[in-house]
Parts: sequence; structure tokens; C-alpha cells
Amino acid sequence: MAKKAAGSDKNSVKVFKVANAWDKIKGSELKLLEKRNQEYLKFINTCKTERGTIEYIETRATKAGYKMLPPLGQGKKLKPGSKVMFINKNRALGMAIIGKRPASEGFRLIAAHHDVPRIDIKAQPLYEKHGLALFKTHYYGGIKKFQWAAIPLSLHIFAVGKNGKLMTFVIGEKPGDPVFTITDVAPHIGKKIQYERKTADVISGEELNIVVGHQPEAASDEKETETPNRIKNAILRHIEKDFGLTEEDLAWAEIRAVPAMPAAEIGFDRAMIGAYGHDDRACVGAAFAAISELDIPEHTAAILLLDKEEIGSAGPNGAQSQMVTDFLGRLTEATSGESTFAAIRNALGATQVLSADTNAPIDPTFEGAYDPMNSGVVGKGVWITKHSGSGGKSGSSEADIEYLACIRSMLTKENIPYQFGEMGKVDEGGGGTVAYLLANLNMSVVDISLPTLSLHSPFELISKVDYHYSVSAYRAFMQNHY
Repeated sequence: MAKKAAGSDKNSVKVFKVANAWDKIKGSELKLLEKRNQEYLKFINTCKTERGTIEYIETRATKAGYKMLPPLGQGKKLKPGSKVMFINKNRALGMAIIGKRPASEGFRLIAAHHDVPRIDIKAQPLYEKHGLALFKTHYYGGIKKFQWAAIPLSLHIFAVGKNGKLMTFVIGEKPGDPVFTITDVAPHIGKKIQYERKTADVISGEELNIVVGHQPEAASDEKETETPNRIKNAILRHIEKDFGLTEEDLAWAEIRAVPAMPAAEIGFDRAMIGAYGHDDRACVGAAFAAISELDIPEHTAAILLLDKEEIGSAGPNGAQSQMVTDFLGRLTEATSGESTFAAIRNALGATQVLSADTNAPIDPTFEGAYDPMNSGVVGKGVWITKHSGSGGKSGSSEADIEYLACIRSMLTKENIPYQFGEMGKVDEGGGGTVAYLLANLNMSVVDISLPTLSLHSPFELISKVDYHYSVSAYRAFMQNHY
């Protein structure tokens, strides 16, 4: 990474220069880059919800020979190379390959979150007004609300019937499916009601109402045309006929509205990928691709996909929960045959973690929001964020230099391009990841992020070369001992 300045005399100095990652790609590796990115395109087009992501990965992991981790306390030690899987309440997932080294030397863990900013449907959503049937909503995570109006949306419905059977319905993703949308006021009449609002309030949370229907149920006579809620009732009949759900069932269901737009290659050169949900399913996809490429690793290698990062990592599937130590405790036993408190604590204390998350690189159109010398750039490889948080490093866990030296050695030996950066200016930017919560368990953690433009929008952008080298970095981290 270091390059000599002009001149070769003994007084010349080495200047640190971050090169363009595309310059490192050779012919054979370019084929691998395209293969990885085409697989990722399939993944990101399919996985638009947490449950959908877990189902996708579980299906492929099972085909690859992964078995469910035994419950803690059985004393079962697995052979190196054994592939195991862990699913918690259908919202968090772990995968691991048992390594050659003892659990006391720790694990190599990639932690990413698979929840994404979105629109959730309220428990009692359906109403009729001014010739339309609409769903009331509650947005999830940090979004610019106005970005979600006037775009096509799909609905992902997860419900449990009275017979206890799980039912899943997706409307708006297949060609020919109907889609849904949130309306916006016309510019001709929006000057008073909208133009004077601040950006965050251009559309309020209570205005994110989704159009779900328009045609009233048939009337037998003129008198019946005056019956209230004919459009709402017609929609209820559609929902019951097509999906077997009543209005009360909707209250018990989990319904997500996400952009119906497909992922696509961006630019004349197709060098970028635009999609909904790169944050953080790009890192999920890269971590899954990396562990899928592993041979028997030195240390037990694992990935852990967490929920609720976008709203504080709370709940039983977030990074704050005991689920993290449940998974790592089971891995300790699977690696060593021991499940004592001391064995688990020793394993955690020796574990190294990459917090794999996306970050906002410098945008040429809005560069005033960044410190150009300390910002990530698309196309320059994996992004090392030594600390997250905001302001005076609030909410940050800064990795120690000894652990950073291991990461530096790995990236150098594997010839993986890297860069450093923070998210925006000190007093204006910042953001959090799961890193500090995992560090609270006494594990060594650093953020290796993936530069993502238009972060938290319905259509984010990543570079193919950054995704490729993220897979390579995660693979090298889990495969080898540094």
C-alpha cells in the first residue's frame, strides 16, 4: 500500500496512497469477481426481509451439508471440518465450520445484520377514504420518509393461522403481480401544505399510507351504493379469498412493505450494483459467500446474522441479547467438548471479530458533508473503520492496535486493497454498528465496512470490486491464522 515518492535517494519518504482497487484485478480474478457479483444479484433480489433471508441461507446451507448445532450441555465434540448451523426464533442465524485449533484459542467470527430500513404495516391498517383503500404504516429504522413515496412497493406477509400453520405470501415481486404505492401531493398544489416543511417532515410518518385498492364491491341496487366501506370490504374479500386471511388475522400478522424495484447493474460499464437493502445484506451476502468457499479452517470459523441493528440491536435476536453467547457457547462445546463457564469465557476472550457493515463513502455531489482525507471511496477496496459512533466517539469501541496489526498483516499477505475512513465530519456525521456490543463480551472487534452510496434509501449503490474484495477479506480472515 505504501509507495515511494519521486526520487530514490536515502532521504526519500514513503507516502501512503490508496489505489483504485480495479487496478489490482487481473484476468482470472475478474472472472471470480463477476461470478461472486452475479450470485449476489440473485441473493439481493430474493432476500428482501429478515425471514426471507434466513430461509434463503438455511436452504442453501442445508444442501451444503450444514447440520443444526446440538443444544448446550450435551458434551458433544465435533471433528474439524464439521459444518453446523444455529437459528434463533427465525430471526437470527449462525453458521460455523469447526476448526483445527482448540476453542481456548478463540473463533474467527464475521458479524453482520440482516434487518433493513423498511415500512411496516400497523396492526389495524385497512381503511377507506376518498375512493381509495389504504394501509396505515409505521416506518422501521432511519429513513428519509419522502424517498418512499411514489415508488412501487411489494408486500411480504408472514402469518400464523388458527391451526398453527405458518403462511407466507409475497405480492409485487413477480412479473405481472400487482404492486402498491404511497401517494405524494402534486407540485401544483403542494406549496402551502408541503413546500414550507423541513426535509425530515416533507412527508410525515402518519402520511406514509399505502394504496391497496380502489374498486368497490358490487351493489345490487342504487340504495346499496350508499353503503359505507364498500372499497374496504372488497379488499377484505380479496385478502380472504386469495390468502385465507381475515381482518383480525392481519392484526396478528407480520407485514412488510419494501421496494418492488429489482436489483440492477449500474452504469455503461455495469461496474456497480443498485438495489434495495445493501445495508446490510451486502455484508450478509459477502459473509455467506466467504464461508461457502472455506476449506477446513485453522480456528473455528463462523458468521452470525443479527436482527434489529437499525433500531438499537435490542430484542432476543439483536447484538445486545444473550443469543450471541448462546451461539458461541454451543460453538465452544462443539469445538472442545466443554461447556463450562470458564471454557466459554476463555473462548470468547480469545475470539476475533469483524463487524461487517456498510458505511457512507464520500459522494461527489455532496462532498461538503465529508472530511475528504478521512472518508471511504467507492472502488478502493474494503473500508477499515477504526471506530464508529458519533461526535466525541460516542457509542464506539475502538479496536486495540495489536488486533489491528493482525488485520493489517492479513490484508497485506492476501493482497487485498484497503482504505480508512469515518462517516462524515466529526460534528455532523457518525453512526453505529454492532461492534461495541460484541466488544462488551471481551472479544476483539473492528469494523470492515463496504462503501455504499445513497445509504438507507430504497435504492443503494455498491461497487462490484468492493464487494469482491469484501468476500476475499472475510474468507481470508476465517480461513487462516494471523
